[in-house]
Amino acid sequence: MQKYPSLNTNQEFDRSITISNMKLSHLEYKNVEGKNLFERVKGFQNLVGSLRKQKILLYERRNMSPPAQECYGMDDYGDIFYGINFASADYLGLCTNEQAKEAAMNAAQDYSVNSCGAPLAFGASKYYMQLKEELKDYWGMKEVILYSAGWLAGFGIIKGLIRPYDFVVMDELCHNCLTEGAFAATKNVSRVPHLCLEAMEKKVSEIRTANPNACILVVTEGLFSMDSDYTDLVALQKLTLKYEAFLLIDCAHDFGCMGKTGKGVFELQGLQDFSNVLLMSGGSKCLSTNVGWVACNSFEVIDYLKFFSSAYMFTNSVNPVQCATALAQLRILKSEVGNRLRIKVLENYNYMKKELNARGYQIIGYPSPILPLLIGNELVCRVVTRLMIDEGIHCNGIEYPIVRMGQARLRVNLQPQHTKEHMDTFIETFHFCFNKATKIVQESLEKYQLALEQQEQTQQEKENKANFNDNRMELKKPNL
Repeated sequence: MQKYPSLNTNQEFDRSITISNMKLSHLEYKNVEGKNLFERVKGFQNLVGSLRKQKILLYERRNMSPPAQECYGMDDYGDIFYGINFASADYLGLCTNEQAKEAAMNAAQDYSVNSCGAPLAFGASKYYMQLKEELKDYWGMKEVILYSAGWLAGFGIIKGLIRPYDFVVMDELCHNCLTEGAFAATKNVSRVPHLCLEAMEKKVSEIRTANPNACILVVTEGLFSMDSDYTDLVALQKLTLKYEAFLLIDCAHDFGCMGKTGKGVFELQGLQDFSNVLLMSGGSKCLSTNVGWVACNSFEVIDYLKFFSSAYMFTNSVNPVQCATALAQLRILKSEVGNRLRIKVLENYNYMKKELNARGYQIIGYPSPILPLLIGNELVCRVVTRLMIDEGIHCNGIEYPIVRMGQARLRVNLQPQHTKEHMDTFIETFHFCFNKATKIVQESLEKYQLALEQQEQTQQEKENKANFNDNRMELKKPNL
């Protein structure tokens, strides 16, 4: 097994931890109160301060080189490391593609460097308009609107189209941008159990019966990134037609890397009726940019969004360098090279799953560039992620509230360029780190439990002493 050690050769890592409380989620500190805005947030440091002190809060790791299959990184505490990258969501490994880099440089020469204005304020460019046209052609849709980021597209489409008297029914695991957009648009939001078509139909039917003239938007994702799973989109689209509802599909994680030509899960499943469908996606996974977009077979809907989606109207346009980069990557996705990359990344998934299953580890979901490796305990997951970095493996630990409590996991992002040696190194390193982390956490829990028992014993002794003194005082009282 090849090892990729930290570059901090003089540092001996001690990853033992001390548990001072069992509050593991920052959400417990969300609803703070008090008139002093600055003071009331300080209690949050009870959690994050302890995690930082023990170097297991890994919130701002940063790239020190292009995030390719092997790269340099730095953790939140200044420790530099080099290793295999399973953390970046560059699902086809195109971030170092020479064609894209050349396109970006040419765009910078053409337009210099500028932030661009909003679309209605002289903010578009020739690359911007070309990207819209080629996305339209690629997805086979009549019209496309570009947003400056995928999050803005998800938020902006719902907030732009849905009004307070409308209804939104969405999968409970839909992305934050979709839920934020829904609740910002209307109070009539229903979240149904994950992937449950029966529950979805029941809720939509109830709403339609009670509100025969209301607009209903059903929201789901092509690929749910934390579980690497998806619903039956063909059945869901038929369901929405049955109740005269509309369907929004967030394709952010399947666009480019799934389906015969990379269009996503809807292509994989053979969805062809888009008469009531809106597609939304982003470029941060397979186009190496932060662009987002919405596509639809209704020109009128897209034109309406240009005027009523504040996330579009009041945000600067996607700049020429990003648009040119996205165009170069999109052309690769459409080519035979893109097809080979999609095949290879799924081969890597199948190999990793087989080998990890053989060692007794559980992989969640369906084949995709995302391999969710279940750990369970949140604290073990944090320590595993820390130890993996020490051993030269970049990976992301995911825990509540992003996933359910007790369902912490590593979200392993695969690329076609990962070699068998890369994957074997990950597997052996994870096995070593998981066992070590489990032992560290168990020992820490035992010390924590012992400290609690000692604390209770000390408190009991104080109470007994106080009671004894009270009794003595009673005895000394004179009889009157």
